[in-house]
Amino acid sequence: MGVLKNSARTNPDMCSQCNTFYGSCCKITEESNKDMPAPVSEPEIQRILQTVTHRSRDHLFERQENSPLFINQMAALFPDMADSLDRIFPDDQTHYQLKTVNNGCVFLSVRGCILPDHARPLFCRIFPFWFFDDQPQIFQDQRCLALQSCKTVPELLLALGTNSEALRNIHLQIRQELGFGSAKIQMKRTAVI
Repeated sequence: MGVLKNSARTNPDMCSQCNTFYGSCCKITEESNKDMPAPVSEPEIQRILQTVTHRSRDHLFERQENSPLFINQMAALFPDMADSLDRIFPDDQTHYQLKTVNNGCVFLSVRGCILPDHARPLFCRIFPFWFFDDQPQIFQDQRCLALQSCKTVPELLLALGTNSEALRNIHLQIRQELGFGSAKIQMKRTAVI
């Protein structure tokens, strides 16, 4: 698992250690079962399929209904785009997410994610951060080793070898690839994460 020079996550050791101790955020547990896996956009699927050429789309991704719970979670993550959710995630259609195997992500190995950084889904590359009011915020996850050892955004950025600008760019890319557009973010924090 190589680290790319301009990657947002330049310290993969923290995530590998977390996988050893806690099973990582890539595992589904009873506590995390309420959290739904993030959608994967078509550009992300193509990046992964270009990297993992020996597996088909059906082996790596699964379709899920755009359920009311999923729509509510997307509305909490993108509160400024609530009026676009019906267009992007119609309630009578589906979205793709990563397939799970043995209660974990299909790409999870004993050493962590087998995908190189450039091919990992954007939600994976930004976690445990998100942006509200154009500022990095931290998701709370009891199984995250980095969150257990760091209490502030600057400490966590340093521990994960990243910075706000790199994460902001990933966040903007998520918005664009899901179909929300690339307009400057003007959000109000309306969700507890």
